[in-house]
Amino acid sequence: MRVDDFDYELPEELIAQTPIERRDASRLMVLR
Repeated sequence: MRVDDFDYELPEELIAQTPIERRDASRLMVLR
């Protein structure tokens, strides 16, 4: 594994800026 494998673009609009109002409606994406 190389450090370059972790270099990627992540648009700011895809990052949550505020928490969701109802925590039970939260989602988590898991990649394997």
